[in-house]
Amino acid sequence: MKKISLFLVLILVLSLVIVGCDNTTPADDSSKEPVNVVVAGLKGPSSIGMINMIDEEATSENYNTKYIIEGAPDAITGKLINGEVQIAALPTNSASVLYNKTKGDIQFLALDMLGVIHIVGTEDVSSLEDLAGKTIDISGKGATPEYAVKYMLEKKGLTDKVELNFYPEHTSLAQSVIAGNTSIAVLPQPFVTQVMMKNTDVKLLVDLNEAWNETAGDDSTFAMSCLVINKEFAENNKEYVKEFLKQLETSINWVNENPAKAGELIEKHEILANAKLAELAIPNCNLTYQSAQECKNAVNGYLKVLYDFNPSAVGGNMPDEGFYYSE
Repeated sequence: MKKISLFLVLILVLSLVIVGCDNTTPADDSSKEPVNVVVAGLKGPSSIGMINMIDEEATSENYNTKYIIEGAPDAITGKLINGEVQIAALPTNSASVLYNKTKGDIQFLALDMLGVIHIVGTEDVSSLEDLAGKTIDISGKGATPEYAVKYMLEKKGLTDKVELNFYPEHTSLAQSVIAGNTSIAVLPQPFVTQVMMKNTDVKLLVDLNEAWNETAGDDSTFAMSCLVINKEFAENNKEYVKEFLKQLETSINWVNENPAKAGELIEKHEILANAKLAELAIPNCNLTYQSAQECKNAVNGYLKVLYDFNPSAVGGNMPDEGFYYSE
């Protein structure tokens, strides 16, 4: 009996040891490795709406979000294609080009900015009709500024009544306006604000965002800038994307309501040259927030205008329904 009792005790002890060594308890979700996300912006107006997020390095639970700023769209597109960047701010037509180039791997996520090109100068002009018989100096040949201006002039029956004189880039045209050598010019922000700061005789003559709305009606919107997203990342991280879009809308609203504070952050992160320039430019940057599904018809109308002038401006083909991200 003593041998049997001793045997039972040994079995009980071994059982307790085995139970104590059992590590099959499921791991806590918090032990998961965070997902790394890179969000890219451009120096200039297209990143202004995100500035609060950039400054706070806004992210979501279980994610590490890194914000980078590049000098030109080409520096971002390659990183989007190879997967280094998951979300980026880009010209809307560049988003369409990428969608076509990657066969749908890059999608339009949200609209963050409308038109930022305007007509400035020293002449007595307040509408497109007032341009009849005049010459406009413009930069951006073979790009959105040329196509947009030609479209609006065509709609107003002014194609043969207005001469366009092209400059190689925005900087040289801005200097010509400041020096008083150009009396009417089409320029984007922040050059519009810059020339008005440096030459007080220069005024904003025509807001081309308003002019677009007059000529296009409800068929399109002057949707110059957007956020794009890697489709595979979006499909696998829907909760992150939902939170990112909420943060984006909040940031855009904050910038519009606090241009002076936003200007300080814009200078801090070298988005624009200085805080005062940014502060004065923000009201004319037409920052907005619309989800892809909210604005898809108006954006499609905008891209169709560019396509009709030059199909390569949108990647050779008009994007289909899959271009627009859907939750």
